[in-house]
Amino acid sequence: MSRTARGLGGRFGVGGCTVVVALIWPSSSFAADEVPRHRVDLTADRSLPGCSNPFDFSAILTNWLPVSTLDPTATRTLVVRIRRLPDGAKLVDTTIKDEAGAVAHSEHHDYPPTDDCFKVLYWTAFDAAKRIRELAPPQEEEPAAPPPPPEPVPAPAPSRPAPCPTCPACPPPAAPPLMPRRFLALGVTVSRGAAPEWVPGLRLAGGLQLAPFTLELDARWMPLWNVRRAGFTDVEIHTFALTGAGCFKRAPLLGCLFVTGGAVGTAAPSRDYLKTVVSGFVGVGARSAVEFPLSARIAARIDLEVALPLIGAHPDFVGRPSPWEKLVPVASGAVSLLYTY
Repeated sequence: MSRTARGLGGRFGVGGCTVVVALIWPSSSFAADEVPRHRVDLTADRSLPGCSNPFDFSAILTNWLPVSTLDPTATRTLVVRIRRLPDGAKLVDTTIKDEAGAVAHSEHHDYPPTDDCFKVLYWTAFDAAKRIRELAPPQEEEPAAPPPPPEPVPAPAPSRPAPCPTCPACPPPAAPPLMPRRFLALGVTVSRGAAPEWVPGLRLAGGLQLAPFTLELDARWMPLWNVRRAGFTDVEIHTFALTGAGCFKRAPLLGCLFVTGGAVGTAAPSRDYLKTVVSGFVGVGARSAVEFPLSARIAARIDLEVALPLIGAHPDFVGRPSPWEKLVPVASGAVSLLYTY
């Protein structure tokens, strides 16, 4: 069965209309269904804003329960707690309490990080509605009418067929396998050691996430906007770098090891000394990062890393040694926006 997420406005409207009808129509034909009334207590972690909408949850419940079952003043309570696990999965605790406040039923379900909040609310409502009906107290049977007087010659009553056994409840569908997710990132970076001074730049990254591991590839361009005096001329430096990393993710933290390589270009635009030199470099390093979810698909990310050149570039500094010739460590930081799909 395919389930698609609905728009926020539509979901709010459906949930709001359902709850209003449940409050102003208690004597409707649905009220004849002998299901005890419950009030709904739904809470979720702050990092899961889409899971903390009681209107959506109440609207989904009415697929299997009469609207009159949802009563904010009822003594029975349906308690749902949704938490986010460190790897991004969702843990749902469902508890049904009777009129005295005692726990009549409790169960737990885990949902993978790929499941959105609408899917979590849908299957939680399905399981809760089934348990509410199972826990409904049996109804008292009305006293049978007195039998009619016997006939002078009573005819034998036909035998009744045995009642058909009730069909067992369908088992819940198996959770779908974890699928890899891709992401793109765009941000700004600043580096020290890749050039003779602090250098700002642009960062474009992409990767593949398969919890708890991530593969990342990013490209950086770091121009040195201010020319530097080198000997008898001014030198302008531009750095291009390409990095491949393997990371271990335990949300919201990441730890990575990477290999980097690139090229350094120096240009001396002086009339007396016109020369352009391009030289390459290769290095290894480590990176740590933290992600802050902004929505179901967008997150902000902060990176800090240190790289050590193994093969240094040798740009022409007119007799002055460059940072790559000394193989000094390169420290970098970056701030990016991630889009996951």
